[in-house]
Amino acid sequence: MSKTHIENVKCPKCQAVSEMTIWEFIDTSNDPQMKAQVRNGDAFRFHCKSCGNAPLIFYPTIYHQVNEKYLISYVPGDPSSAETYMKDINKDNESGYDFDNGYTKRVVSDMNQLREKLVILDEGLDDRIIELMKLFIIADIQNSQNELRITEIYFNKDKEGERSFSIRFDNDKWGGTAFSQENYDQVAKTFRKSLLVDDEVIIDTEWAVEMLNKNM
Repeated sequence: MSKTHIENVKCPKCQAVSEMTIWEFIDTSNDPQMKAQVRNGDAFRFHCKSCGNAPLIFYPTIYHQVNEKYLISYVPGDPSSAETYMKDINKDNESGYDFDNGYTKRVVSDMNQLREKLVILDEGLDDRIIELMKLFIIADIQNSQNELRITEIYFNKDKEGERSFSIRFDNDKWGGTAFSQENYDQVAKTFRKSLLVDDEVIIDTEWAVEMLNKNM
């Protein structure tokens, strides 16, 4: 069951106060419209009744996509507070779901990470394999363009349905590289045994580096 509450929010433009619905827990079986609203940002959009301003106001939430047994905690800033909670979420659990039974559980700390995880989920891919692929992509780019440093890299799917990786460099310019299903399958095969257990909730570059070092 979804859980919400109302907060009074001051408009950053006109300073007037209006109410905003805060989604503490999103259950897509009860509120299927939230699947789209989380992805397009409307779940975090504040609407000022005074001036009509509609900025994004980011707040912590837990998103539960029921049919896929996918649970993700979004905590803007430092995700460490959510890590232990997510691993022990079945304690004092009143939701009616057994989150230890076949669930993928993740914690992210910014909106780009949240959006990326949901794109990966929608594509039926494994975010752990995607993170490992990023390491190889970064290595290839650094070998060929060592004057540039990559600051961000995200899996993406464009409006035409093409999968790719969006890459931000330290000069604030963006580039990209195509997604290769062949490379994805090869990484999945190479790390197959290590990926049998999925008990980590923060899957990012640091996790991928540790996984790579364990398998060297």
